Amino acid sequence: MQSTKGTNIKDIKYHNRLLVLKHIAVKPMISRMDLSEATGLSKMAVGNMVNDLLEMELVEETLLPIDAANYGRPPRVLQISESSPLICGMLIKRGISQVILADLSGTIIDRQEISYEQISRQENISGWLAEAYDTLRKRQQRQVIAVGISSVGPVDTRRGVILNPPFFYGISNVEIVREIAAATALPTYLINDANAGALAEKLYGSAKNEKNFSYLHIMNGIGLGCVLDDKLYSGNFGQSGEIGHTSINCMGPRCECGNVGCLELYANAENLNLRARELEAILHSSIPLKPGERLNWLSIVDNANRGNTAATLALDEFCGYIAHAMTNIVNLLDFSRIIVGYDSTTQGNVVERLLYEKLQESVLYSDYRKISVHHSVFGGDAPLIGAIAYCAEKVFDASLPVIF
Repeated sequence: MQSTKGTNIKDIKYHNRLLVLKHIAVKPMISRMDLSEATGLSKMAVGNMVNDLLEMELVEETLLPIDAANYGRPPRVLQISESSPLICGMLIKRGISQVILADLSGTIIDRQEISYEQISRQENISGWLAEAYDTLRKRQQRQVIAVGISSVGPVDTRRGVILNPPFFYGISNVEIVREIAAATALPTYLINDANAGALAEKLYGSAKNEKNFSYLHIMNGIGLGCVLDDKLYSGNFGQSGEIGHTSINCMGPRCECGNVGCLELYANAENLNLRARELEAILHSSIPLKPGERLNWLSIVDNANRGNTAATLALDEFCGYIAHAMTNIVNLLDFSRIIVGYDSTTQGNVVERLLYEKLQESVLYSDYRKISVHHSVFGGDAPLIGAIAYCAEKVFDASLPVIF
């Protein structure tokens, strides 16, 4: 991650301007005085940087809403401009792909969704994504400067290739960066979906001030993104975090990935649904469904949050498997904070509570350190927001030009 402190040396004005832009992007409604304190730059230097950004129409200044000001005259605050450039974020996962346009603050401006049961040809993915991007772009007057692709793994971020995700329609070796870059004529980048979720939390979410944490992604599969010493850890090829294909049973069945006893062989949507049905029959505790709704992750989580016994016990077993794998991660890397990202439509923290209870029982030295497990502020959208964050970071570190 980029440094959070600036300098007043004249010959790195460009760096400082980007630093000010980053603070405005990740801390909306920030004042010039707060910018000076956050960056370590003088008030005069901040004023000059802000004036430059205003002139470029990258940021805008407004009065803090009256109800947000404590007293006196409302201060003037800064935010990303409504005419500033946009980034396209794409998320590829089993069953669905999503495409958004968002600004440098991670605010979603528009979105498209593509659902599929099967993919017959590899080129379908890039074709669908390019078509969705074109639809969104035509609805906007603002410039789009880059595309970030967040994908189910494993991926090779160095070559821009989706490798061979297990249970992904037999698709392998998709040169997704080359194909999307050719279709959009934009700089295009690829990141593993769990790493993207971690980056979203680090740049825009609840972990801005955390030096070390893990992001646990529960969707069609299970992934893990890790931030170590304030930086996203992605490994040599961007393939880190494949926790779903770490073994929790060395005598277990062979997984499609080639390993045995993988976490995802036990903690998966199909097994969760089957277990919920079994528990319904045993406990006579029916899981209520809305008209036309099928028993799935959403319905089980939502009903567990409402206190349904069968749903809660099914999730308890599901979280038990995940806790086995996470215990190894926590013991190896000494994380204290875990952020969990998944879709839900009800208020509640049953998943986080179950994981916390099981980790407290199994991790080393749990009596001497405080482990916290929280739901992502982005819900299931964290990997999609992370695709935006991946490109935004390249703007802020000057590897993707947006300021001249």
